Amino acid sequence: MAKYAEVLFRQKIRFATLLLIPVVLGASVAVILASYRASATLGITDPSAFGAPFVPAGWSANQTPAQNLADSLSQVVKTAGFQRSLSSNLPASGTVLNAGDVQQALTSNRTSLKVAASGSHLVTLTYNCPHASACAVVLAGIIDSFRSQLNQVERDQAAAATTFWNAQLTDAGANRTKAQAALAAYVAANPTADVSSTSSDPQVIQLVNSVQLWRTKVVEAQNGLNQAQYVGTASARFIQAGTTVVDASHLTGSRFVGDGTSLVPAVLVLIVGLGLVGAYAGLLAWADRTAGDPRALERRLGVPVVATIPKLARSSGY
Repeated sequence: MAKYAEVLFRQKIRFATLLLIPVVLGASVAVILASYRASATLGITDPSAFGAPFVPAGWSANQTPAQNLADSLSQVVKTAGFQRSLSSNLPASGTVLNAGDVQQALTSNRTSLKVAASGSHLVTLTYNCPHASACAVVLAGIIDSFRSQLNQVERDQAAAATTFWNAQLTDAGANRTKAQAALAAYVAANPTADVSSTSSDPQVIQLVNSVQLWRTKVVEAQNGLNQAQYVGTASARFIQAGTTVVDASHLTGSRFVGDGTSLVPAVLVLIVGLGLVGAYAGLLAWADRTAGDPRALERRLGVPVVATIPKLARSSGY
């Protein structure tokens, strides 16, 4: 061990320089590979707070408002309308973003954006990107685009439901008309027949039941259409009024190492670098054949050391 210490002491400047190299490399990796994270929190009010006895379009009654909002956001970011809205919002945000940041946001928001319900009425959004100056701006743009596009999604879902119930109403009305015409034709052909619900004639019972069935279907379809139209209008208003930004978009973590993901490769570079320096020191000590003290000479030569010449101080003139 003394030999290793002696080698290090004799070449202390070289080893000090070598030790600085992995430290500098590790720090450089931590900064260069830094990934920055922006975070924001949205709040969503329960529909019952507005006295609205309905479930917004696309929501599940078995989930909390935050879970429903998180699911809606995850679906909205996949739409082409959201991409168009985001591409318009980012350049118009008032903050200078280069073309690379905008393109990176458009192509990676599905993978870099994470959405999670952090409470029954709170949704946390995080966005990772390689530039600290862009992360918070992009996340704010994502939130603006989401809020505007969610209204459109709610209207589209309500429109689909309205179209469905309109078709059901048209079909039920046509079948009701046919059933009534068939009953009227039977009555015209059999003027003395009992066409009340208490009739014992099987054909009359079938015709009367058919009329009642399609009348019920018409009422059901009309109710469904009215409900779809109401939910569509109410959902859009509710999303607009009930969704608020609780915690605005901001950077989390250090501005130098971002969210900390770059620290792992930086530490690996540092460990490998220090290991190589240690291996180099061991190699020098192993290859060194000089004797640093009398006992080393005695062990190597097998003869006693009679005297040693001390290190002479240099005097002036010599």
